[in-house]
Amino acid sequence: MGFRRALAGLLPVLLAFAAPAALAQSNVSFSLKYGVLAGLTGDPAADGQAWNQAAKVGIDQIAATLQKLNLSGIKVELSDSQDSQGSAQPGVEGAQKLVQIDGVNAIIGDFYSSVTSAVASSVAIPNHVLVFTGGTSPALTKLNTGSPAFLWQPVAADDIQGKVLAYVVADALGKAAKVNVAARNDSYGAALSAVFKAAWTAGGGAIPKMVIYNAAQPTLDTEAQQLVDGAPDGWVFIDFCQTFEKIAQPLSRTGKWDPAKSFGSDTLNDCVAHGGHNYPGMRATQANASSGASFPAFKALFEKNAKPGVNFQPFTAEAFDSVFVVFLAALEAKSSDPSEIAKHITSVTNDPGKPFTFEQLDGAIKAVLAGEKIHFIGATGPLNFSDNGRVNALAYDIWQHQPDGSATVIKTISFQP
Repeated sequence: MGFRRALAGLLPVLLAFAAPAALAQSNVSFSLKYGVLAGLTGDPAADGQAWNQAAKVGIDQIAATLQKLNLSGIKVELSDSQDSQGSAQPGVEGAQKLVQIDGVNAIIGDFYSSVTSAVASSVAIPNHVLVFTGGTSPALTKLNTGSPAFLWQPVAADDIQGKVLAYVVADALGKAAKVNVAARNDSYGAALSAVFKAAWTAGGGAIPKMVIYNAAQPTLDTEAQQLVDGAPDGWVFIDFCQTFEKIAQPLSRTGKWDPAKSFGSDTLNDCVAHGGHNYPGMRATQANASSGASFPAFKALFEKNAKPGVNFQPFTAEAFDSVFVVFLAALEAKSSDPSEIAKHITSVTNDPGKPFTFEQLDGAIKAVLAGEKIHFIGATGPLNFSDNGRVNALAYDIWQHQPDGSATVIKTISFQP
């Protein structure tokens, strides 16, 4: 009897502790709809399919965790995945379907800057829908003309990458080297080549030839000849692997091009993995997408759950992280309204706050529901989003194409602009 009376006395105390959590859970109810936009067919298919699967794996992980915690009032789903074909017009049409028919709250993609720019300016931002892009053009976040921001870049923009590229080239060839530059004629190539040019010439380097070319041309023999004229000390290329072949092959035929004195943008880090060829000795810089402690766990989760035939790509950690950022910001906002979610993105991705990775998602959910401040640490690293939509990443990998056709990271640097 004494034990029962003691237990009865403790019961109100136990309920008092339990009540806030239960109340928080019962008061939060929303349905969060994601859409994915990526090149799922054609040249971008290998990357696009991996991007799509990374987002899906992340959404499935959130749904499973909500089910485990018995939070039936919160729903997350991948409404649809649309094929941009790596081009602006199909991208806009796909985004219109996601927004106007599927009613998505957030679009994960595209990873082409040109597609993202068209989609964000004409569809997503006017309709107040969030976009998380793998595009690296510094012009993208300038589309955020109001507050809060709707366009977010979980990858370092090219106004930093161009300076990193200049630093790496100078370290290898010397600050006063003569470097010819070749870049594709689109928003990605134009923006990055301009940043590199400014950084390179400011440091004392010279650019005898700056060749901006149409990657859709059948041949680039004339451009290749221009790039080897004048006996440059090295070369910088800004292109995608699939179309880089068009300039690399005629360059090889000139007998004057040395891949070991060549440097590429982030998209040329490992062309074999992206449907092209690697050229032994060539180096490329890429923002480190695997600096987070949970990156190996993400890779394992992807390989376990992705559709057969879709190969893992490290850069898809950006899509994976974006899914969790949107969800945790929505949870803190207690709403699936993109305008409200946007106000909480910096809150859940910056200090101060208890750190959580996707592996501790259940703990992160409990903490947010209890009103605690969290800092989500992505597979890509700490994220640290700014209000303007930029991620603050300063770690960069230097890749090098190997004689056996593979590509490996030979060095990781911390760069301070």
